[in-house]
Amino acid sequence: MFEKLSNAFSNVAKSLGEKELKENDIDDMLTQLEVSLLESDVAIEVIDNIKSDLKEKLIGVKVDKKEIEDFVRKSLIENISNMFDEAGSFDLVSDIKSKTGPQDPYLILFVGINGTGKTTTIAKIASLLQKNKISLVVAASDTFRAGAKEQLVGIQTN
Repeated sequence: MFEKLSNAFSNVAKSLGEKELKENDIDDMLTQLEVSLLESDVAIEVIDNIKSDLKEKLIGVKVDKKEIEDFVRKSLIENISNMFDEAGSFDLVSDIKSKTGPQDPYLILFVGINGTGKTTTIAKIASLLQKNKISLVVAASDTFRAGAKEQLVGIQTN
C-alpha cells in the first residue's frame, strides 16, 4: 500500500517538475538564437541547419522544468561542436610549406566589417608563421582607419 502511495506521489511530483518539450516551447528560444547568430554574421544556411537539428533533438524530450534552459544550451553547444568536427581541420603551416617556392607567394585575404577581429586574427597568424620560420608581408588596406598602419607595425614587432 505504501509503495503504491509512494509511486503515486512520485509520479505527481515528476509531472509537476518535468515538461515534454513541444515546438511552441522552443520557438521563442530558436528565434532569439537566430537573431543572435545573424547579428554575429553567421550564414543563413548554417543557422537553418542549427535550428532544424535543435528542433529534431529537443521536441518530445522530457526535461525538468528548472533545467530547460541549461538543456537547450548544452544541446546547442553539442550541435555546434559536431558541425566543427564534421568540417575537419586545416594545417595552414603545412599547406604554405607544401605549395610555395621562393617565387610563389601564398596569399591570404581577410575581409569583414569593422570591429570583427580581422587585425587580431592577422596578428595571431603572423605570429604562427614567424614561429615556423615563414617570412611574411602584411599590408593594410583600410588605411582610412585611424591607427591601421600603426596596428600592423605593432604586429610585426611583437
